[in-house]
Amino acid sequence: MSKTKTKRARRQLKREGERKIAAHHHKLAKATDPKTNPQTTNAKTKQPPQKKQTPTPRPTPQASQTPQTPFQPYDHILLVGEGDFSFTHSLALTHGCAHLTSTSLDSARTLTQKYPRFPLIAHDLTALTPPVPLFHAIDACKLSTYKTLRCPRDDGQQGWDKIVFQFPHTGGLSTDVNRQVRSNQALLVDFFKSCLEISSPGERRAVLSSQQQNHTPTSTPTSSKRRKKPFLRKGGQILVSLFESEPYTLWNIRDLARHTGGLKVLTSFRFEWGLYPGYAHVRTLGALEGGGAWKGEERAARMYVFEKVELVMDSGDEVEMARLARRNRGGGLVSQKVALKRALE
Repeated sequence: MSKTKTKRARRQLKREGERKIAAHHHKLAKATDPKTNPQTTNAKTKQPPQKKQTPTPRPTPQASQTPQTPFQPYDHILLVGEGDFSFTHSLALTHGCAHLTSTSLDSARTLTQKYPRFPLIAHDLTALTPPVPLFHAIDACKLSTYKTLRCPRDDGQQGWDKIVFQFPHTGGLSTDVNRQVRSNQALLVDFFKSCLEISSPGERRAVLSSQQQNHTPTSTPTSSKRRKKPFLRKGGQILVSLFESEPYTLWNIRDLARHTGGLKVLTSFRFEWGLYPGYAHVRTLGALEGGGAWKGEERAARMYVFEKVELVMDSGDEVEMARLARRNRGGGLVSQKVALKRALE
C-alpha cells in the first residue's frame, strides 16, 4: 500500500472513532436529562421527586409582657411629696438611679413622728456616695420657686428629666366627696403649673415670650443666655401614680394635664408594686397604730406619664401679648421721635 492510501485509511479510522465517542456522550446526556427522563429527578440526592410545599407563615412576634420601669440609671429625677422616702430608697438601691433629689412637705421632725421607718431610710440615703439630697418643708405647688431644687447637671441639658409625684393627696380635709375631688384637682393643677413655671400670669407670659424668641431667626445669642434655665427640660416628663378606684378616677388627671396647655398625655400603665422592693404606700396623715385597715400595695394603681411640650397660647394670652406688643411698639416710636428732636436741636 502506498503512503497516500495509508494516510487516507488512518484519517478514516480517526473519523469513525470520533463519531462513536460523540454518539456515546449524546446517549449519556439524554439519559440524565430530567425533561426526557423524569425518573432521574433528584438523582444526585437519590430521593424521589417531592411536591413543593407552601412555607408556613411565622407567628407575629408579641411585645414583651415583662413589666418595665420608666426610670433609667442616669435620669435626673426629682421626687415630690415623699412620705417615708421608701420610693426614693427603692430607686436608689434597687434600680441604681444615680441622680436623685427627693422632697417632702413635712419637716424631718414631723416625718419621724408620722413614719417609724423614716429615720433608717434617711440614714441609708444620706450614707450613699454621693448622698441623695433630701429637702423638707417643700410645697409641691411652688417647686420652681425653690432655688435649691434647680437641677444640677453638666451634660449640656437644662432642667429635670423626670419629676415624680407618688399618690398625691391633700389628706382628710373633708368628708364630702365633691370637696375632696376639687381640692385634689387643684393640687394637681398647681403642681403641673409649678413644674412648667406658669403658676402666675407673669411666668406664663415669660414662657410664651421665650418660645417666640426661640422661633425668631433674628434672636441673638446674648438674649438666649439671659433666659432663665427651665425647671423641667423640654421633652421632660411628669409622672403621677394614682389608685384605680373612686374617688381617684373622678379627678380626671388626663384632662387636668391637657388644660395646662404645656403637657401632652404620653402614656399610662399599671403600677407594679413588685418592681420596687421596699416601697410601701403611706398615708398623708401618717401611719395608723396597728397598721390600719388596708395596705396600698394590695390595691390596683396606675402611673400616668405626661411630656412637656410648647405652651399653647389661649385667648387670654393672645390679648395680653398683643397689648404688650402694642405698648413696646409705641415706646419704640416715642424713643425715635425724642432722638430725632435732639438731633435737630
